[in-house]
Amino acid sequence: MTADNIAKALGAWPTGNLCNADERVLAMASAVRPLFSGIRLCGPARTVRIVPGQNAAIHRAVHAAKPGEVLVVDAGGSRTFGPFGDILATCCRNRGIAGLVIDGTVRDTAELKAMQFPVFCRGAHPAATAKTEPGETDVDIVCGGVPVSPGDFIVGDDDGIVVVPSAISAEVEESVRAVAGREEEIMKQLADGRTTAEIFGLVAKP
Repeated sequence: MTADNIAKALGAWPTGNLCNADERVLAMASAVRPLFSGIRLCGPARTVRIVPGQNAAIHRAVHAAKPGEVLVVDAGGSRTFGPFGDILATCCRNRGIAGLVIDGTVRDTAELKAMQFPVFCRGAHPAATAKTEPGETDVDIVCGGVPVSPGDFIVGDDDGIVVVPSAISAEVEESVRAVAGREEEIMKQLADGRTTAEIFGLVAKP
């Protein structure tokens, strides 16, 4: 499968199902949240590492990114700067970038929401950033407490962000369908009046 096909397949499932599908699928810290509700995001990672208060590397990554990629930025968890806002989001949209995941804060949140540009972040902060430190792009990073390598698949929804390592993406895509089938069967049993304790064998048999 191509990266586009894998992204479409993985993006069709809730993040919880993907976590159930394989223990190697890792969820980012819950503090990295969607900026607004209803976001669905999936694509291969274009990784960035910045020093808090700097954003030159984000600009370079946007310039180099391919359509459908997700910017994943290791900002060290900083909550005191706004290295991404409406200007960068507009450039991302022009380049076909699917969205942003940043272990830090953003600014221009009203404009980002109005644009409906998918952003997952630690919140908002209006402070300006400089471009005097180059940062790094296309390197292994840690974002939201989870390792991310270039090309890993990033999936986001209202519950948060999960990372599917590229090496196991095809396996996960197959496994998640089995997970969904099991959950469908559980829902049928619930409709028949059984309890979850009964279904999972958590009560003693009479």
